Amino acid sequence: MSLPPELRVLCFQLSSTPATDLPRLTPILLRHVLRCQIPLSSSAGNGAKADASASSVLIHKLKTQLSTLLNGKSPEGRFTAVVLIKAVVEVGGWEILQGAESWVRGLLSLFGKPDSPAAKELCIMALTKIYCMTQPYQTLVREITTPTLPAFITSCLNLISPKSSSKAVDVPSSLRETIFRSFCMLLPRHTTIYRPFISQIRQAIRPFLAPTSSDNQFVSQLLKESAQHLAVLLHRTAPKSSGGEEWGKAVRGLVQTVHETADHVFRAVIEDWESTASYSGRAVDVNQPLHGGGNAAEDLLPWTGIHSGVERITGLLELLAEYFKSETSTSVAIPLGSVFDMVTRMLSIAVPLLSAESSNGHGTARLHPAIDRDERDGLWSGMPQIYVAALQVINTIAERIEEAFLSISQGSLDQLAWVFPFGKHSPDFRLNAYKLTAKTLFYVGQSFDRAQVGRLSGIIRSCCRDLQIVDPVLSSLGAVDDPGRKGNGRLEGSNHNADTFLRTTIAVPLKETAKPPVVSEAGELLPLLLSHIPQQCLDLSLRSLVERTAVLTHNKGAMLASILNPFVGKNGKAMTSILPHLTREFGNDDMVEILLRPRLPLLPSASTRSFNEERVKEDSEDEDMDIHTEPGSTEENMPLATTLLQDAATARPGFGPPTDTPDSKHPLPNFAGFGSHEGSLPMPLSMPISAPIPKTNSAPDYLASKNDHADINMDQDEESSGNESVHLTMQLDTDSDSDE
Repeated sequence: MSLPPELRVLCFQLSSTPATDLPRLTPILLRHVLRCQIPLSSSAGNGAKADASASSVLIHKLKTQLSTLLNGKSPEGRFTAVVLIKAVVEVGGWEILQGAESWVRGLLSLFGKPDSPAAKELCIMALTKIYCMTQPYQTLVREITTPTLPAFITSCLNLISPKSSSKAVDVPSSLRETIFRSFCMLLPRHTTIYRPFISQIRQAIRPFLAPTSSDNQFVSQLLKESAQHLAVLLHRTAPKSSGGEEWGKAVRGLVQTVHETADHVFRAVIEDWESTASYSGRAVDVNQPLHGGGNAAEDLLPWTGIHSGVERITGLLELLAEYFKSETSTSVAIPLGSVFDMVTRMLSIAVPLLSAESSNGHGTARLHPAIDRDERDGLWSGMPQIYVAALQVINTIAERIEEAFLSISQGSLDQLAWVFPFGKHSPDFRLNAYKLTAKTLFYVGQSFDRAQVGRLSGIIRSCCRDLQIVDPVLSSLGAVDDPGRKGNGRLEGSNHNADTFLRTTIAVPLKETAKPPVVSEAGELLPLLLSHIPQQCLDLSLRSLVERTAVLTHNKGAMLASILNPFVGKNGKAMTSILPHLTREFGNDDMVEILLRPRLPLLPSASTRSFNEERVKEDSEDEDMDIHTEPGSTEENMPLATTLLQDAATARPGFGPPTDTPDSKHPLPNFAGFGSHEGSLPMPLSMPISAPIPKTNSAPDYLASKNDHADINMDQDEESSGNESVHLTMQLDTDSDSDE
C-alpha cells in the first residue's frame, strides 16, 4: 500500500514554515497527523520493501523535526511541538511510545522555561497521556514512567506551590485544574511513586476543598471538584492494605469538622437536635464575631461571617459526598451512624415560613436572643444551600450502597418530609428531594400506611406543580386583555398603571426548549407515585391531581401506572380509567397495543394457511392407508391412527380440542360411557373426541364434509364383528354430521 500524501506534506510544512508561523498552521498539521495512522502505527517490517523504506525515512524525519522544535529557542515552535507530539503518540501507539523517552525529557524541561501557561497545560496533558499509554507495557514503564514521573510531580507542584509561606503564587485557575486532574489519573496507577509527595499535595489542594468568600480568591466549580476528587484518592497511597482504614478515618474526621463548623454557624438558633452518635457540641462565645477554621496546620483556611460559614459547611458536605462517589482500592467500613446523625442535624434547622413570620415573626425556630438580626437573616438565606448539600450526601450514599439503603430509607424520607416545606422554594432542593423520594419509594413504598402517605402530600403536590408550570406570557397567546372595559368602562380606583390598558398579547412561535433538571426528575417520580404507593392509602384529590398531571404532561409511564393500579373509592366504585387518553396519545406504542389487545387468537396469513393445508393433505393420505388395513390389524394400528388424528387437528391453530359445550343440534356421543357397555372395547383416552377427520382422497378443504365417510369401504354389517372399528366409524359419522 502506498504512503499517504499527508505524511510528505507534514514533513514539508514543518521544514519550510518558520517557527513563528507554526501555531497558525497547527489545526492543519493535526489533521495531517490523524490521517497518517497506518504508517505511524505500523512496524518497519510490514508491507512492501519500498514502502517500508520510504515510510521509515519520513517517520524518522518527522521525529527529528519535532525534537528540534521541542528543544529550540522559539516559544511558538515549542508550543507546536507539544501539540503534535501528543497527537503522534496517540495515533502511533506502541510503535511511537518505544522511542518517546527523549520527548518525555524534552517536555519536562519545558516547565523551567518562560513559556505561556497554555503551553505548560498542553505539556502536562501530553505527559499524562504518555504515562497512561505506557501502563499496559511493563518494559515501557521501567524505561520511561518510573525514571521520569517523580520529576513530573515535582515540576507540577513547583508551579502551584508558593516559594514561601508569606507569598502566594499567581497561577491561572485552569493550570491548577489541569495539574489536579492529571494527578487524579496517574495516582491510582502509580501509588508508590506518589507516596512521598502526599504532604505537599495535601497542602496544595487544601485552599480549594471548601473555599469561602473570606479567602480573597476566586475558585471555580471545576477547580473545586478536581481538588476534592484528588483529596479522596489520597488514601490509595497508604502502605500495604491500610487504605480502607485511611478512608474511614478521613470520613469520620470530615464529619467531625462539619459538626464543629455548625456549632458556630447555627449559634443563632437554639437547636432541638440531639446527637445519636455521641457528639457533644462545644460552647460558642456569642459575644465574639462569627469565625472559624485555621486552628491547626492541617485545618482549612479560616473564615469570618455568616455567609462564609454557610459556604464552608456546603463545601464540606460536597467533599463528603465525593468520598462516596469515588471508588476505593479496598473494602471500607462506612460510618453510616455518624454520617446520618450529622445529616439529620443539617436538616433539623427550620427556616421561618412567610406565613409564620407574618404571625409571630420567627416561625418554628427558637432563636438565640444575643444574636442580631443580620446574622439570622444570613443564616435563613443560606440554609437552602445546606439542605441541598445534605440531600446530595444521602442520594450519593443511596446510589453507592444500593439495596443496603433499605435500612435507612424510611428515616431519610421522614426527615425529608419534615424539612420539605422550608426548602421547597429552591429548585435544587426540589430536584434532590424528588431523587430521594423516588429511591425510597422504590425500596419501601409498598409498605407505607395512610399516615406515611399523608406526610408525602406536600412532595406529591410540588411534583405535579413543577410538571404543570406554564409560562404566563405564553399561556394566553392570541388573547387581548382590555381591563379598561371592566366596570362598565369606568375605573374603580384612582391609582392605576396606564400601560396596563394598552397591553396586548402578540402571538409568537413556540420553540421546544430543553426541560429543566427539576422537571425531568419530577417526571421520573410521577409514575412511582402510582405504582409504588398503596393506592388505598392515597386521597382521592391527590390521585386525581396525579392523573391529571400525567395526562396534561403526556407522561406515558404515569398513565400506564394509573391504568395498572386502579383507584377504588370508599364507596367501592373504581375511578374512571384514563385509558382513552393513553390510547389517543400513544396509539402506536407497543405497550399500549399489548394493554388493549392482550389475548386475541392467532390469525395465520395466507402463506401459513396454504402450508398447513398441504401438511394436512399429506397426513390424510397416510391415514387413508392405515384405515384400509385388515380387520385383525385395526386394533394394533389404533394408536398410530390416533396420533395422526391429533396431528391433523393441531396442524392448524385454533382447531384443537374444544373448550365449550358441543353443538346441541348434533350432540356428540359420550365415548367414556359408550366404552363401558358390554360387547364393545374401550375407547383410547388419548383420541380427541372432536378432532375433524380430513378427506382420505385429495380434497381442497381442510375440514371434512358430510360425504367423507362414503369413501371408506366399510359397511355397518361388517363393522359389527366385535373389533373396535365400530368406534372409529361412529366417530367419523358424528364428525360428518356436525360439519353440516
